[in-house]
Amino acid sequence: MMAKKIPEGKAELSVYIDKEIKLRFKVACTQQDRPMGDVVNELIEDWLKNSTQSQQK
Repeated sequence: MMAKKIPEGKAELSVYIDKEIKLRFKVACTQQDRPMGDVVNELIEDWLKNSTQSQQK
């Protein structure tokens, strides 16, 4: 069995979340024709931006 090839400049992130949340997230991404990884990346970037701003206050 070959190892999964990770695209250049990317890293793998594995997390455990509630099954129902994952299903709802997958359905929403599919309905919007958006890859789940792209949406997760945007959510993390937004969270980091907001987290950094709240620490500066």
